[in-house]
Amino acid sequence: MNTAFNKPAQVALVVEDDYVLASDLASKLSEVGIKIVGPAPNVQRALEYIRDSSQIDVAVLDINLGGTMVFPVADELSKRNIPFFFATGYSRDVVPPRFADRIFVEKPLEMSAVYDAISDCRDTPQKSSGEQRNLVLSALSPRENELIKPHLKTVRLVQGEILEQQFGEISAVRFIESGIISLVALSLDGAQVEAGLIGREGVTGTGLLEGDWRTPYNLMVQIEGTAQRIDIDSFLRITQKAPQLRSLSSSFARSLGIQIGYTALANGRYSIEQRLARWLLMLNDRVDSQILNLTHEYMSFMLGVRRSGVTGALHVLEGERLIRSVRGKVIVIDRNGLILKAHGSYGIPEAEYERLMGFSLRGGESVAMETATQASAFAGPRFQEAK
Repeated sequence: MNTAFNKPAQVALVVEDDYVLASDLASKLSEVGIKIVGPAPNVQRALEYIRDSSQIDVAVLDINLGGTMVFPVADELSKRNIPFFFATGYSRDVVPPRFADRIFVEKPLEMSAVYDAISDCRDTPQKSSGEQRNLVLSALSPRENELIKPHLKTVRLVQGEILEQQFGEISAVRFIESGIISLVALSLDGAQVEAGLIGREGVTGTGLLEGDWRTPYNLMVQIEGTAQRIDIDSFLRITQKAPQLRSLSSSFARSLGIQIGYTALANGRYSIEQRLARWLLMLNDRVDSQILNLTHEYMSFMLGVRRSGVTGALHVLEGERLIRSVRGKVIVIDRNGLILKAHGSYGIPEAEYERLMGFSLRGGESVAMETATQASAFAGPRFQEAK
C-alpha cells in the first residue's frame, strides 16, 4: 500500500472494459479502503451507475470502451461536479478541449500513480460556473483560470473601432465578453464584405498558435461591448502551461474557419432575405437581448449588398412577423421563424462549434438540437403561416 495515500476518497466509480484490468484495479482500491461502484464496462452502464448511486467521490475512466469513447460519461460527471481522471493508453490529443487539463495515468497502470491521481482529484476544487462571461474562459479549469487571470485586462469595444488591420501584426488577444467583432475581407480594389464574426463564444488572434502573427482581415467592432485583453507574449507563454486553453483556442479557430466557409456558401447561393435571416440569428446567438442595434447602412456594409436591398429584405421579414425594424434597431420576434426563413443556411457552423468545443455558443440550449427540430419543417404549416 502507498503510505502517503492516507486519506482516500470513500467511493470511486471504475469505468474499464478490460475485465481482468478492471477487477485488479477494483481489488487494489478496495484494499486501501475505497468503496467501488462498478466496474462499468461501457458508457451506458457507467451512466446508469452515476444515475443510481447516491455517492461517488471520484471516477477512474478508460477512454476507449469497446470502440466507444467515454466522453459522455465525463460530461455527466462534470455536470454533477464529480472529479475524475483518465487511466488510458491514449495521449491527450484524443480528448475534447474541455478535458484537456484532466489528469492522465498511463497504462500499464502503476497503483502509486493511481493513488496520486485520486488524491489530486480530491484536493482540487471544482470549477464553479458563471465566473466568466466569455465561453472559452468560463470553460477553463480553476488552475488555468488562475494562470491567465492576472494577465487579463477589461477593455471597451467601441462600435466601428478597428482592432486589427488587414495584413498587420496582431497586437493583442481578446476574449470577447459582449458585443460582436466582424472579420471584414477587403479586395485589392477596396471592395469589402463581412466574412465571419466573433462574440462571447470566441477569441481573436488564434493564428498565433500556428506561428502566424498577421491577420488577413480587418477586425472591426460591429456591436459595442467589452472584452478581456491579454498581450500576445503572455498569451503564448501561458498556452505552454495551459493545455486546455490552447486546445479550446485551436478548436475555436477551426470552428471559425467553418463559419467563414458557410458564409461564402450563403453569399453565393441564398437570397438576401435568407442571408439576412441567417445573419440576425448569428447575432442573436451571441447577445443576451432580442434587440440588435443595427442601422440599414451598417447591415448593407456587412452583407455586401445595396442599402435598398437590405431595406427590402427587412420589410419582407417584418411582413412575415419575424422581426420588427425601427430606427437603428432590429428586434427579433420569432427566432424559430427566422430559422425556417434562413432555409438551411443557418445551423451547420453552429452545430460544428458545439461538436468541437463541447458546449453551445448560446451558452444554453443546444443550437444543433434547435436547428434539427426546425429542419424538417421548411415547407410545413409554420412556414406557410409566417408567409
